[in-house]
Parts: sequence; structure tokens; C-alpha cells
Amino acid sequence: MLGRFSRAISRIASGLLAATLGFGASLLHEALGPFEREEPRAFELEEPELLREFGLEEHEEARYAAPDGRSVIVRAMQFYDDTGAVAAYAWLKPPDATPVERGERAVEAGDYTLIQFANYVVSLRGDHPDEEDIEIALAYLPRPKPTADPPVFQYVPGDLLVPGTGRLILGPVSLATLAPDLAPSVVGFHFGTEGYYGRFLSPDGEMEMVIWSYPSNPIAREQVQAFHEVDAVVAKQDGPLIAVALNPESADDAQLLLARVRYRAEVTQHVEEAKRYDNLRNIILDTFILCGLLATLMILGGVLVAGTRRLAGRVAPDSIVAPPEGSGMQRLGIDGLGSGSRRNIN
Repeated sequence: MLGRFSRAISRIASGLLAATLGFGASLLHEALGPFEREEPRAFELEEPELLREFGLEEHEEARYAAPDGRSVIVRAMQFYDDTGAVAAYAWLKPPDATPVERGERAVEAGDYTLIQFANYVVSLRGDHPDEEDIEIALAYLPRPKPTADPPVFQYVPGDLLVPGTGRLILGPVSLATLAPDLAPSVVGFHFGTEGYYGRFLSPDGEMEMVIWSYPSNPIAREQVQAFHEVDAVVAKQDGPLIAVALNPESADDAQLLLARVRYRAEVTQHVEEAKRYDNLRNIILDTFILCGLLATLMILGGVLVAGTRRLAGRVAPDSIVAPPEGSGMQRLGIDGLGSGSRRNIN
């Protein structure tokens, strides 16, 4: 048991080092426990234009085989950021899959497992390795970019969402697939807009709705006018969000659903830790302390100079440091000169 744990730690360390330094051209680890990797290769993408819209950068496939005859096909797709990986994961997820704990989110359907981890989407099909070996492989993935989930997620009314229907819309390709009635110019992807599509429960059945997230309130306020001009949609703007009901059978039901989308602004008060100089009492106290230190230094300096001159007078009386002979006071003798001058003036 201890030996197995040590090997796992060693593999994780080597994988993280390789990922940090960017060594190795392959995305996939050389081994998954007893499974040894064969030569990696590229694979044919499903909906390549859609995946490229999500920011797909690299993709790779490899077969892993164990000595006992088991094998598994592993695919890894690297995206530019976490948002693209989350979007691709939602599109590739089987509708009848069961959620499991792998990476950041994962599902299983028979011998198929789909995992999203940072900016990666990894799939396994076949004889699955141990969970520990899968986690090691995820840790080995080079150049991971773990970030927070898209902000629009927190405004989705999850209790009304029909399971398996949620999708992210990040560009014209995904928009044309899910909401062809909306033109890209109406949405305004050039603002960096992100949308969440889903089918939601309503009194008359299911209703399609897209929640668009814009960078700021003014942009959303101006863009919502374009949605109002589109037939067969009902739109509502709330803060930087625009919720759009697509082809609703009832305008009233659409309003009820749109009302469930509420923007909640998070205001964070910036509280600085009090500094010492923010307190008047401390300022006065520090002033007295500084004056005391200066006075002490002056006294010590005077004692040091006087002591040095006295010591030099005894040891080296001819030196420049030694005090002069006599009293050391020079008299100008101007008392008589002053009185004589006054007499001459008179």
C-alpha cells in the first residue's frame, strides 16, 4: 500500500513538473496505472466548427493497454480557457449520463466517461483504470488554466431547468444551432457576450430561454432594444443580463419565466487595515519618541567629541583634534577701542 502511494505521489510530481515547464508534445500521460500508452494520434472531431468556436487548441487520442488484456481509448481536448471547456463538455455530454466525481465535473454512461478539468475535456471509453490513476492523468495535463465558471451560471433558475438541456452559446455557430431566430448582430458577440440556453418548465409545458451576460449594464441596456425588434421573442433586461424567451406560446408564461432571472449585484466594501499613522495619539507619541532619540544622539555626540579631544590632548597634543593650549578662549580687546571712538566723535 505504501509503495503504491509513493508511486502515485511520484507520478503526480513528475506530471506537474512537466506541465509547469511545458515539456513533452503529448497531452496524454504515458501510463494509467497498469495501462501503457500506445502512440498518440489526432482524431476526427465531432462538430469541428463548434469546438473551434469554443477555443479548441489541441486534441489527441491514444489507446492504453494493460497486461491482462484490458484496454481503454482516451481522448483529450485542450481549450483556450475554462469557459470553452465547460461549453464543450455540455455539448458532448450524453443525455442519459450519470454524474460522477472526476476532475471538476464528469458523467458516466456505460463504458464511457466524460470529464471536464480546467481548460480540458477528457473522455475514456473501454475498461476504466482506477480513479487514482485517472486523477494522476488529469494532474499531468500540460498548461492547465483553472478559472471560475462563467458568471451567467449563477443566474440560471436551476429548479425549472429541464435536465440535460443546458448549453453555452459563445458565438454564431452555437447560436445558429440553438436559436436560429436570433442574428449574431442582435446578440452582439463583439462585446464578449456569453449566453446560456436551456429548456425550462412553464405552466404550459417547456419553454426555450437564453440568458445573455454582457460586460456592463449600459451595454445590455442598449442591446436589449435589438431583441425587442425580433418577432416571436420576449426579452427582459436586468443589470448586465438579458433574458430572452424563444417562441413562447403564452406571453404571460414568458413573463413569469423571465421574472425568475434576477441580477444580484455583489458589492464588496474595501476595508483597509488601520495603519499606525491613522491614530493621532500614535502620531504625538511617535513625535516625542523621535525628539527624545534626537536629543539623546546629540548628547552622546557631544560627549564623544569632547572625550575624543581630551584624549587627543593627552596622547597627541600636536594633532589637529587636540584642544588648543591655555583657556582656549580668544579675546578681541575692543572695550577700550569702543570708548576712544566715542571720545573722538565728541
